[in-house]
Amino acid sequence: MRNISVHLANKVLMLLILPLIFSFLGCGGQDGPVRYKLDGSITMPDGKPAPAGEISFEPDSAAGNSGPGSMGQIKEGKYSLPKDQGVVGGKYTVTITPFDGVAFGESLQGKPLVKSPYVEKVDLPAKNATQDFKVTTK
Repeated sequence: MRNISVHLANKVLMLLILPLIFSFLGCGGQDGPVRYKLDGSITMPDGKPAPAGEISFEPDSAAGNSGPGSMGQIKEGKYSLPKDQGVVGGKYTVTITPFDGVAFGESLQGKPLVKSPYVEKVDLPAKNATQDFKVTTK
């Protein structure tokens, strides 16, 4: 009889301890899809780096990409999206708005260097990557 009581007590103890262990360890997963770091350079038609600006990555849902979008700042011709703000890979529409970098009025980035934002479609890999862009005028 004592063996049965000890065995039952062990089972009850395990049922109480296991949830605590799992709550401390967590499930190890992350919220949302896996994102990847993305960085690169932005050059202007004259070959010089874009002094300042904004770059955005909008998933191309028509091409089957339902992942999250992302935005970044261009500084001295470079942009960098850290992994937690990066892309999932797949087809994206990229919009680049370069500025001259000289504060003007309320714009800390200065005056736009192009009449309308530069737009390009890209297919990004599902891994950390570098993607450079050359802004062209149309």
